[in-house]
Amino acid sequence: MQKTAQAISRTSFLLLFPMAASAEFRIEPTLHFSAVGGTTSADSISELAAHAHDPIDEFGIQGLDAGVNLHLDDWLKGFVNINAFTDAAGDLDAEWEEGFLKFTDLPYGLEVRGGRFLNRFGAQNNRHLHAWNFVDSNFSTSTFLGEEGLYTEGGELSWATDFDSGFFSLTGSFGNAVVHDHHGEEEEDHDEDEEEHEDEHGHEKGAEDAYFSDTFWTVRALAGFNQDDFNQHRFGLSLAKGDNAYADGESEVFSADYVYTWRENGLESGGQSISAGAEFFHRNVTYEAGEDASHTGLMLFAAYELNEKWRFDLRYDRINEVEAGLHGTVMEPEYEFAVHGRERYSLAATRSIQLSEDSLARLRLQYNHDKLEEGSEDSIWLQFSYDFGPGEVR
Repeated sequence: MQKTAQAISRTSFLLLFPMAASAEFRIEPTLHFSAVGGTTSADSISELAAHAHDPIDEFGIQGLDAGVNLHLDDWLKGFVNINAFTDAAGDLDAEWEEGFLKFTDLPYGLEVRGGRFLNRFGAQNNRHLHAWNFVDSNFSTSTFLGEEGLYTEGGELSWATDFDSGFFSLTGSFGNAVVHDHHGEEEEDHDEDEEEHEDEHGHEKGAEDAYFSDTFWTVRALAGFNQDDFNQHRFGLSLAKGDNAYADGESEVFSADYVYTWRENGLESGGQSISAGAEFFHRNVTYEAGEDASHTGLMLFAAYELNEKWRFDLRYDRINEVEAGLHGTVMEPEYEFAVHGRERYSLAATRSIQLSEDSLARLRLQYNHDKLEEGSEDSIWLQFSYDFGPGEVR
């Protein structure tokens, strides 16, 4: 009876997906490890952290990321991963980051993805820690999308097409925002005044309430244009809108990004390369009926890749200050929504060491100069990372 039921189930599956009869199924494990150590002139390292994966102590494990790629021929792919890290107390913690399936090679250049995934929004959000070019995240990713980036539990539809000198893709998603526990917080160590007005990342109370916290939708358009074999341009526009954590509140986020790349060997691998670009963010937050506020952020970068071993990166980050919904006094103001203004200059040098065809190690030295409301701080970091396996399914 059981064998009969199994046979019926298999027959039904093959009727729906006849290509699975001779399908090739394979599993590809991936492993990424990042540890960072350093020092800063600030009273507390954690007060400079903007993203949950930014350094929060003199030494810590930023991520021990174990994942698996799934492939069923060329029409079904998937990815799942778990990330472990040390929190502000020095304890090892872990969380489930992504788990999704993606139908590819559909008619008209369509792809469908469903599950839990990093949203395709802006230039950095869809990239895990090991794919960053700096020790820490861009301000805009954490300030506008969430302290761990923007995750979606839902569905995504993508369309892409190629033309003679480039490509164009359009992606839309809808689902629920993943709200993380802030594992870097040291609530017991904060005094009452700090807990009342600020969190450890320097946001006024209420800033986290502006993140997407329920259903929301996103759209991203990405266009690539190859001026010739040596000069490439990439343009991206992203828009998201949905509920935030304020009562009857809503957030709307817009970003525009551009990257120019020159490659010595053109479309061939190897050789020197130079890239430069910018990303602009704007967010409008409705924090109560009829009351709203907006703020902006800007990131500029330039990079020089000498060869496959050496890379040098320069970055400028800026978040503009916003204070809205005053309900305190002039002497002791409190705001419904507020974000501190901040600037940062970063310089990083990365040495890559190819250990084998499937494994790569990196050493990264980085200097940060932060301009805060109360003054300027300087930090220096040394990061070691190890990557094993192929590229992750995105």
